[in-house]
Amino acid sequence: MRSRLAAALDGAGWAVGLAAVLFVFALLVVLLDLQSPDAVLWTGHHVTGTEQGGIVSYRWQGQNYSLDVPGYGSSKAVNVYLDPGNPSDAMVNNLADRAAVASLVGVPLIAGVAVLAIGLTRQRRWRRRQMRQDASPPGGGLDPDYVAQYLRKLRGDDGNTR
Repeated sequence: MRSRLAAALDGAGWAVGLAAVLFVFALLVVLLDLQSPDAVLWTGHHVTGTEQGGIVSYRWQGQNYSLDVPGYGSSKAVNVYLDPGNPSDAMVNNLADRAAVASLVGVPLIAGVAVLAIGLTRQRRWRRRQMRQDASPPGGGLDPDYVAQYLRKLRGDDGNTR
């Protein structure tokens, strides 16, 4: 298995290292986000609450809970995510936080896949280029004597100097 992997990555060069760094960065972002209180936005249960004057009220299993959310107006439907083990510690859905975390994970993953694909095709492209150069005639073009003779013919030179 290890020799197959080494053979597949042979010739990829720096792309494998850069892709590994990008994948590790994305993994670290995921691990850090799972350790933060914002993890409830990804792993918690969704309930709908109502907001009045900066306080969101929501129900979980027959009990009422409230959450202070500065900056909101009055709204009849606010998305709240909570941990079932501790329903009083909830978070209001925040699109900006979700987009930031998704881009911090998604962009490095996509870039890592792209860099790895470029690196893995690099050796194939190099071999194809070498095969084309090897297939071309030696000297890489027309015979210089033929070119000179053809140019004289086009110019109307008959070889006599005036």
